[in-house]
Amino acid sequence: MRQCYFLGLLLPLLFLCSACTGDRDIRSYYFPVRELVNTEGRVYAYENIGIVPGPDTSFTYYLAVDQDTALYLSITRYGADLSPQQQSRERLLNDGMRLEQLSLLQTDTNGISQETRTELLFDRSFPFYPERAEAAGYRIRFDNGAGEGRQTYVTLNRRFRGDTTLTIMGEERAAVVFDLEGEVSLRDNVDGDISPQFTGYEIYAEGLGLVEYLRNLGEGGTLGGRLVKRYSMPEFVAIANPGSPRPPE
Repeated sequence: MRQCYFLGLLLPLLFLCSACTGDRDIRSYYFPVRELVNTEGRVYAYENIGIVPGPDTSFTYYLAVDQDTALYLSITRYGADLSPQQQSRERLLNDGMRLEQLSLLQTDTNGISQETRTELLFDRSFPFYPERAEAAGYRIRFDNGAGEGRQTYVTLNRRFRGDTTLTIMGEERAAVVFDLEGEVSLRDNVDGDISPQFTGYEIYAEGLGLVEYLRNLGEGGTLGGRLVKRYSMPEFVAIANPGSPRPPE
């Protein structure tokens, strides 16, 4: 009875202490992972807002997978010819999204897709409590296939800037902004190392996820995109294969 009495006093105190920490949960601004479970996913179309030459519109496919009591977000980015160029998988945890796998896809001279698996050195993808840490991000390493002794390291850090509002697809939404700091290190035992850096920002809208991004490459220009439409997978297939029957509107 005495233990129950003290426990009854302690639990409200613990609740008050946790409430006073002021930790803000922004998971609703990331992609709607739970809503995408048991669906065919969504393809996001981003218009090009950078100055580096590229397609007017790029496409990224987001698919949620419920496996072994865990939730995962599968992400496929498509190239200018609408073939997959990058595939990754993130795991939904209580404190944020963790990058579990990232592969690069390239087509060789015979038209065969070749996969390059990367090694994860740090796996934080998106924080749900951004005020707990100064920065969150990931770091990967892979062999660029150009010969022994040549490796590429990619680092991306996100720093929470604050809140904003913006109009996306004709609708005003609350959003959060992250500043980006990154580096692409090319290490070569013969030719030496180079480590170009980049900055930028990302905007995540509530209920949608990533709606705008920009990467400043310095003299190399800028890469960026802004969400203009979301497609179902059958609609995207119709875009990728114009001769196929289009789904009903």
